[in-house]
Amino acid sequence: MKMRTIVMTAAASAALVAPLAVRAADAAAFVGPASAIEERNVLSGKEKLDPTAGYILVTGATRQFGMFLRAPDDATRAEWEKDRQKAFAKEHRRYESDLAAWKTAVSTAQQTKTNPPPQPKEPSLETFEHAPIALQDVATFGPQFAYAKGASFAYLEKVRPGTYIWYGNVMGGNGYPAAGTCMCMGTVQFEVKPGVVTDLGNALQALPQWNAELDVARLRQKEADDKRVAAGKAPAPQLAMVALQTELPASLAGWPSVTAEFHASPKINNYYGIFVSRLPPVPGVLGYRRDVVVDARTGQDIDSPTLVSRQKPKL
Repeated sequence: MKMRTIVMTAAASAALVAPLAVRAADAAAFVGPASAIEERNVLSGKEKLDPTAGYILVTGATRQFGMFLRAPDDATRAEWEKDRQKAFAKEHRRYESDLAAWKTAVSTAQQTKTNPPPQPKEPSLETFEHAPIALQDVATFGPQFAYAKGASFAYLEKVRPGTYIWYGNVMGGNGYPAAGTCMCMGTVQFEVKPGVVTDLGNALQALPQWNAELDVARLRQKEADDKRVAAGKAPAPQLAMVALQTELPASLAGWPSVTAEFHASPKINNYYGIFVSRLPPVPGVLGYRRDVVVDARTGQDIDSPTLVSRQKPKL
């Protein structure tokens, strides 16, 4: 394993609508979908470096899982609009079928002197609900399909080049039920260039100041540790105690690689209706002023979009 230091900086403004700079030609070359790569396929030559694709490498002491969202660019918006128009056309055909059935039902009701069913409402493109554009390019990893495993676990994802936002330890998505915790209230993003392995190492686990603010899971862990200590036992290992490192597998030594450069990122919608949290402060990158995301480098607030819940309230 090759040990390196990760560089992290903060962006003055980094929103989903304003991704980091990636050349349009590069971003359009490989369109995905994202896929996991296993070391055996690299060693056998079945999987070779694709100069048009980007790669995300995540490592850690144990198996893990997570999700990245690719910030929409012009190409993504065009693809999303095409998908939206196609989905709307399908919805309108369904309406036309329902309308024809309704007319038949009205005629029958008139003959039988009964009340006709309500007329179906014609859908409009302006109000048509389609999958959010932020979910157009989703990359997930783990806990299965590890690139390499042994003293540590590595996950390598082949992705479309662009800007990726850490959505959190989320499993599923891409048409499957999602579970986990999203970093919806504050997170980081980073650039993935074509033909290069962007090495995150264990930075998402090691660099945030987890003890600065405890989420529900950590509060429960602290309570359990207090009981262990009171009983004369050693506390369980804390996530904040891991050392920062990157572990580039030897099989990737010939692949171009860069350490991830993180930037503060604004809030994100809870698209899957899962548990909500935020990434704790990251020195020199991410901070907070109460519930406002702050660029730790400049001390300036980062504008966040108005969050919209996709969950219907139970009344």
